[in-house]
Amino acid sequence: MVYKELTETSVRFPANFTGKRFVTIIALNHAMESSKPVCSDGITRDTSAPLIRNLTIGHAAWTETVICQKGIPYLLQSNLQKVTLNNTTTCLRICNLTTDTIIVDSLPTDLSASKDQDISNFLCKHLTLYSKETVVYMPNDDIVLNWEVEESGSQIDDFYVGLGLDTTELNAPRLVDYISTDRNTYFRHRHEAIGSEELLYVFIKTVNKAGLSNIVTLGPILIDQTPPQYKYIPRVTIAAETIVFSWQADTFYDDEQTAKLDQISFQFGNTYISNQSL
Repeated sequence: MVYKELTETSVRFPANFTGKRFVTIIALNHAMESSKPVCSDGITRDTSAPLIRNLTIGHAAWTETVICQKGIPYLLQSNLQKVTLNNTTTCLRICNLTTDTIIVDSLPTDLSASKDQDISNFLCKHLTLYSKETVVYMPNDDIVLNWEVEESGSQIDDFYVGLGLDTTELNAPRLVDYISTDRNTYFRHRHEAIGSEELLYVFIKTVNKAGLSNIVTLGPILIDQTPPQYKYIPRVTIAAETIVFSWQADTFYDDEQTAKLDQISFQFGNTYISNQSL
């Protein structure tokens, strides 16, 4: 409690507190009779910036990787969700090779896809480590973002989303300057000027009523609008009573995708152009 006696119409207090405080004012006449107290609605001093949580981007995918964030190993799934891995010796070695990154904390956690010890060991041993150069692939330039916010002190003032060509542009994006979402936790933007060979970054800035802000960077993002191609027709052979389809490692390729193709589907039909599987 802090008391002040004065005859002026204003008073200053050092803002060296955290949390919420209230101001009560009473007036005294010469007979020392007091007025009814007048109380403020409260003053909140917030020292923590708001945080983005459960960030999703529509129709986006990246190569599965592993990372250690704040001492916990994770699998980063192709759908941009993370899965907690077991603290095995193999997985914990990752913690000595990676540094924390804000984007991992912002991604949603898939609680239904937990991995046991054997699977965790296998993933940590064979998958590559996440890096800030890991590319997010999108099939078109229709950017749809959704997120939640974690704010323990002040109320949210607004959200802003911008697009840039480099991570250094987070304060002033060159491609699309920051656009207010009118406090909505979603954003949709179609930017037809983005080329299929350009990498772009999405910046999401949150600002609270205390004026504190936080920026999450998502990217690099590549708009990949061409399907994979093939060089050779797969070979078909018969071994005993088994039909074998085979192809070389470089048969299928995608010039725009820097990562390897991680999924190949096949169909066995009753005619050359059949779409009906047997």
